Amino acid sequence: MPAGTDGPRFYGWVNLAIAAVMGIIGGFYIISFSYFLPFWVEEFGWNRGVVSLAATINLIALGVSSPLAGAFIVRHGARRAMVLGNLLGGAGFLLLCFHSRLWELFLGYGLLVGTGAGLGGMLASTTVVNNWFIKRRSLALSLFLAAGGFGGMVLGPAIMQLIGTIGWRATFLVISLMVLLFAVILPACLIRNRPADMNQVPDGLAPDAASPGAAARPMTGYRTAVDFTLGEALRTRSLWLLIAYFCMNMLAVGALMTHQVAYLFDVGLGATLAAAALGVMSGVMAFGQLSVGFLGMRYSMHAIAVSSEILKLAGLCILLVAHSVPMVFLYMTVLGAGFGGVMAATMNMIPNYFGASDYPRIMGCVRLFWTFIGGAGAPLAGLVREASGSYTPAFQGAVVV
Repeated sequence: MPAGTDGPRFYGWVNLAIAAVMGIIGGFYIISFSYFLPFWVEEFGWNRGVVSLAATINLIALGVSSPLAGAFIVRHGARRAMVLGNLLGGAGFLLLCFHSRLWELFLGYGLLVGTGAGLGGMLASTTVVNNWFIKRRSLALSLFLAAGGFGGMVLGPAIMQLIGTIGWRATFLVISLMVLLFAVILPACLIRNRPADMNQVPDGLAPDAASPGAAARPMTGYRTAVDFTLGEALRTRSLWLLIAYFCMNMLAVGALMTHQVAYLFDVGLGATLAAAALGVMSGVMAFGQLSVGFLGMRYSMHAIAVSSEILKLAGLCILLVAHSVPMVFLYMTVLGAGFGGVMAATMNMIPNYFGASDYPRIMGCVRLFWTFIGGAGAPLAGLVREASGSYTPAFQGAVVV
């Protein structure tokens, strides 16, 4: 008989653990740019807005590759996407060890790391989680996302410590080796795409309930009884509303996340305090993501997302008046809780509304839209900083968005 979650051989938890490790390593793809940005500006004398174009190229590469990644995952499986994508990402980080020109930065971080994240990052990992968990999907996704958040508590200070000890070039070499070990070799050996590959079924459901579109409805919130194809999903109003929301969210968050370290330096925090503050944000964000896994069993994801957005907005408002260390840590705490909740809730919405069968292609299409609009946030914030001497006008715009 197929094994369920109550049996000792259920492989879903192994997949989840590996995805969580990859989520931690994936933090290098997300947070590393903001840590290295001030050092590049200081060493090469580059304009912040121009340097931030690398982050925009990264997001655009991620977006353009996402629909292709979705189709690749549906056809060849998430494991191959993880291996190929992180080989590209590792090559990008390796190139950054040696770069000294803007075009090399744009190629390494912008194109290679961005494409690698699109093919082998969150889309592939969440596909594996969605395939292996149905009834416990909100908990499994929250555990996966929280691992990345808790990892951020360690990665941020570790990056700053490594830069201070061995320099930013050698730090990129360390990152590329970690990507190779934990995001290429580990999934290549241990990830399994679907329960059927091991004669198992998602999280203990009976075989007849595990077929596409037959999953039982949860106790709270909405979950589709029929899986949508990409074409069917694109003809719904709900998907376009979600796309519009993701785009506006990424426009604001992209500006903030890319320039946080530089902003903290501007308000007088040293490298150690800046890393500690971002570590606090990562930890609170992880706690918010983990909380969604349990709250999702009692409340709808829509209600959780709205509540988290209110917290996120409060954090952004505190940011505008955060000119002391206590206020910086307060805004990091509030913003982290809101952003973590929003991220976990919205990652549940796509499979809940449209099913898991065509999730990679649907989510890949969503990411195409949000990265083109959201990618404008980082260079705009950098240009505003160069023109006005302050990040405040850019962050005021983020509050409005």
